[in-house]
Order: sequence, then C-alpha cells, then structure tokens
Amino acid sequence: MSRLLYISQSNLVDGERSVQEQVHEIARSSADRNRKVGLTGSLLFVDNHFIQVLEGDTATIETVFERICCDFDHREVKLIDLVPVKDRLFGHWHMAVMSEDDDTVLPLRDELQHIRFLVGVNAWSAVDQMRECLQMRTASERQLVP
Repeated sequence: MSRLLYISQSNLVDGERSVQEQVHEIARSSADRNRKVGLTGSLLFVDNHFIQVLEGDTATIETVFERICCDFDHREVKLIDLVPVKDRLFGHWHMAVMSEDDDTVLPLRDELQHIRFLVGVNAWSAVDQMRECLQMRTASERQLVP
C-alpha cells in the first residue's frame, strides 16, 4: 500500500456553476470511483490549488495520478511524495474535501493556507495536518447533529 501527495493549480472558472460547486462535484465523483477501486484520501482546495492525498494499492494510485495529470482541470501538477505505508490515515474517507470559500471560518482558512505552505516544506506534516483538520471538522459536525 502507498500514499501519494500532489499539488496542482486549478483551471476551474466560475460559469454555470461556481468553482466551489465544481470542486465539490469533483470530490463526489472521485469518492465514487475511489470506493470501487479501494482508494481513500482527501482533496483540499485553497488559493486556487488542489492538494490531494491518495492511499491504496500502488498500481491503482499510479493509474489515478496519471489520469489527474492529463485532466484539463489541473495545470502544473507536481508529485510531492509517494511512499509505502502500512496503515491508512484517511481510511474513513474515499475522498474527503476541504475548501476555502466565503463561508470558511478564519481559523480553518488559516489552517488550509498553512497546509498549502507545508506541502512545499514537509510532506509528512502537510498530510498529518490535512488529517487533523478532517478529524476536527468531523467532530464538530457530529456535535451539531441533534
């Protein structure tokens, strides 16, 4: 099993659907495809950049990453890290999504921008921060459910 981390610039533009709607649709369709092939991970969208973690079978990850590299929604795709792992960090999510938008509270927006910075400095820390943000968001969503 492997974990891949990449960053790319977005080619998405507002049109019939907002960029945020398009990002969430990308995450939904990715989750559906990932569920079928046994991948898990997270997609972060901040400062017009995609930052994504994929976990699962190495050959499957390589196939998906090749498709991403050819996808016109992305430009300047940069592989940051591809490492063998024993355990999944994103095992609960076939494709979780976090994005910076007008409704994002300031602490989360700051955290997402910090993750973008970490991607270029320390891949492990960036992945760990992504997981922590997801866990905090999931915990807070559970508190809101009556």
